[in-house]
Amino acid sequence: MGIQDDAGDIEFGSEPFSTANLLNQDIFVLTNNFEIYSGAHNITLGTNLEYSSTKNLFFAFNFGDYTFEDQFDAGGNLVATGLEQFLNGADADVYQHGYSLVGSDAVGDASDGAAEFDLFQMGFYAQDEWQITDNLKGTFGLRIDVPFWEDGSVNNDFNTRTIPLLEAEGKDLQDARVGQGIDAQIHWAPRLGFNWDVEGRGETQVRGGIGIFTSRVPLVWPGATYNNNGITGGFMFEFGQPFEPDVNNQFKDPAPGSGGVGGNVDLFAKDFKLPQVTKYNIAVDQKLPWWNLIASADFLYTNVINDVYYENLNLRDPAGTFAGADNRPFYDRRDEIDDTYGRIILGSNTDEGDATNFTLSLTKPYDNGFAGAVSYTYGKSNKIYDGTSSQNSSQWRNHESVNGKNSNLPVTESDFSLGHRFTANVSYTLEYGGELGGRTTLGLFYEGLEGQPYSFIYQEGTDLLNDDSRDNALMYIPRNAGEINLVDITDSSGNVIATPAQQWAALDAFIESSDYLRDRRGQYAERNGARAPWSNVIDLKLLQDVYFKSGDDRHTLQFSLDIFNFTNLLNKDWGKRYFVSGAAAEPVRTVVGGGDALGALPAQTTPAFTFDPSLTLEDFEQIDDFGIASSRWQIQLGVRYIFD
Repeated sequence: MGIQDDAGDIEFGSEPFSTANLLNQDIFVLTNNFEIYSGAHNITLGTNLEYSSTKNLFFAFNFGDYTFEDQFDAGGNLVATGLEQFLNGADADVYQHGYSLVGSDAVGDASDGAAEFDLFQMGFYAQDEWQITDNLKGTFGLRIDVPFWEDGSVNNDFNTRTIPLLEAEGKDLQDARVGQGIDAQIHWAPRLGFNWDVEGRGETQVRGGIGIFTSRVPLVWPGATYNNNGITGGFMFEFGQPFEPDVNNQFKDPAPGSGGVGGNVDLFAKDFKLPQVTKYNIAVDQKLPWWNLIASADFLYTNVINDVYYENLNLRDPAGTFAGADNRPFYDRRDEIDDTYGRIILGSNTDEGDATNFTLSLTKPYDNGFAGAVSYTYGKSNKIYDGTSSQNSSQWRNHESVNGKNSNLPVTESDFSLGHRFTANVSYTLEYGGELGGRTTLGLFYEGLEGQPYSFIYQEGTDLLNDDSRDNALMYIPRNAGEINLVDITDSSGNVIATPAQQWAALDAFIESSDYLRDRRGQYAERNGARAPWSNVIDLKLLQDVYFKSGDDRHTLQFSLDIFNFTNLLNKDWGKRYFVSGAAAEPVRTVVGGGDALGALPAQTTPAFTFDPSLTLEDFEQIDDFGIASSRWQIQLGVRYIFD
């Protein structure tokens, strides 16, 4: 349950995605390689046959979930908090409940209606390692993968009644049908590589290759089609439902066992292919004439052939367009094409996306006790969907966009795009005392890392895009006060806390405090366009080996001391790592959005916002304090007994 209280949210009750969540999977793999050695050729012929049988029970919000939202008037003034609504016995603004439509009405892990399906995937490959000359080796290979998907339960109502409704609205189902498995597709993956010792003296090496690589797809994604089919699992997304605290007495429509249809539907295009990429790599290693140093340069480019793309087919086209500088479209998520069902998520393929990685490094091999390395890496990955959720619907819902999640989504920087990274390490080892002496090693590791990418989106006081309850609308960054409609911030008694002029002065300062926002004035924020601050961290490691005899053998007792974020131990203001919660900053609150425009306001309206004058960029770019990758220094002590 979530209850808004003006300044924050109150959440209590069971974790909504764990109350009915079980997985049982049996996997059988047969792998066989046949090697042929013939002169300069080393040929491998092989097969990888994999059969999996999966049972996955999952009903989100199985105990029922209620949201009580803050209420605002047409001018954006707070009328009542969600907490006041709840305490006064008002209906919930949003009610969500996932449950089984088949078998008994049991809840939790005892629920019926699990997704049960089998998958058989055949893989065949051939490779030839050819020593072309004494200093040139080539590798040539081909892999073929063919997945065979099982059919599921057929939903005749959806296939015969709903699909014509969707197609009449211009939706392309790409031949997807409920109960129809994905067609078996042959995935070809040829590749070649080379390693060239230029002068045959081990001083200059050029290596590289090109190839297509086929990835797996998490089975939970296509697996959802076997219970999110409109006849096995129901899902309710209702407005104005009274609160019921008994988890065994939640509102269900249709009722389990009634033969009714409803809930969310997951589909995959009939010709859906596994993710595939083409990789291009070239690298050079050069031994330098000083101190045995080795310099390396490595370049890797990856281009998407097939990736996963999502659309909610039950969402109509935009219902209107905003006026003003921010003239994006908005939607009416309550006006579904077929309200018998909820979200109808279609998974298909896209060929958009790429990644670039470049590394320069200088390595000092171990010599006279010293070893070390320094490197610089730049990585940029561009994607549409990053694959961060186990639910197809959440992949779609969590996406940040300007024009809505059903618009023609552009390729943007990935959640996992590396950015710039510097690393360096140095160690010194001192041995003494011969066989009954010891060894001391001291090492330091430095990492300078650009912060994670994140997006600037609107705070969801009211939905702006109104295409889903997770609005995720990317901000428009105003040039001046005339490009944003700020309204008074009031307290529960109607007293003005901050005027539009006061809010603009603070928002203008907030924009100026961010290099990214300052450069984007008059434009929309990009998904993952901003980055958290750099971090600079040094770790220290100390190893002490003590040798002793046991019979004729020498044994070692090793003591270790690790100080993670040694920098922070030296100075409390050093070694800070930053992150942005949810990879999104939400500085501006929407108080009039698309949903309002469909009600009392005209179909084309100027959205209204508020900005808390106390907010600063530091409120979003938080200091990380979790796990080993923390802003706090941590010490780890260890002991090992080594049998030599």
